[in-house]
Amino acid sequence: MAAAGLWFVQPAHQHYRGRLVAGRGLLPRSEIDDMTLWLDDKYISSKQKVSVLTAEPNTWLFIYSGLAGIQEQDEAGVFTGGHASNPTINIKLDSLAGELLEYASTSSLADISGSAVGQWATLSDSLALHDNGDLVLSTELRVFTGGGDYEVLGHYSYYVSAKVRLEAAWISGTVRWSKALAQPANPPFFTASAVTHLPPPPGSLAGITQTEATGTNGGLDSSDPNYYRVPYTITGALLGKTVSVEIDPIRTAFSGFAMGALIGAKQINGPDPIAIGNLNPQVTGVDFEITFGQAPR
Repeated sequence: MAAAGLWFVQPAHQHYRGRLVAGRGLLPRSEIDDMTLWLDDKYISSKQKVSVLTAEPNTWLFIYSGLAGIQEQDEAGVFTGGHASNPTINIKLDSLAGELLEYASTSSLADISGSAVGQWATLSDSLALHDNGDLVLSTELRVFTGGGDYEVLGHYSYYVSAKVRLEAAWISGTVRWSKALAQPANPPFFTASAVTHLPPPPGSLAGITQTEATGTNGGLDSSDPNYYRVPYTITGALLGKTVSVEIDPIRTAFSGFAMGALIGAKQINGPDPIAIGNLNPQVTGVDFEITFGQAPR
């Protein structure tokens, strides 16, 4: 059952006395003591995130804060003499591929209104990085309704600091060239770079190409009857950036090609540009072919 941005996870057994939540329907009596609610992202206000790369390899400090608009309504008349419950509220903070190393979190009630005399409190909060990459904050509340019509918990605030080791970001692929056009001489055969293209500065027509990370050549594979192939891998500070891969052949690394030939490289597979994010820090299959063209006469 969904109500005002809240998604309820209900136990298997059912009873038919319950509590009205957010004016949308009765919550089963069996769920009152230990219900779990997922709060929709659109009901989080004043949401903030800070990302800091630490001195440890691939390790980041992420800081999150916000106001959770829970808007839960308790109908005290459903219960004889009032009733206590401990609902757990889950909020998905982020999507990350990595390992949660340590964290510190806190939550606090922000506003309560209503005509009844009740008790509200935050009992505990915890943070977990799930296998699917969801970083989830769970907050357990204490709710005790008194007499009267209703009570409303409008918001509670949260603050989380999480130290996360993200999976290393890299781009990889294969560079090939035709055996009929050139032979390998002295490796490395090319340079591989991940670059960003920046707009031209004021007063200039030429844009700026900025190198974000560089790569290394792998071993030469000559097993194909038509092509030589060399793998490459680019690693570095790529996370959160959108880049293109540039392959620049090294002329002296080849022999047997026509004198005066223009040597270049064209991308034949994979995305361009490449967005390196928290859930896709590694991109493979960005392949190129080295060309040996005739110089203009």
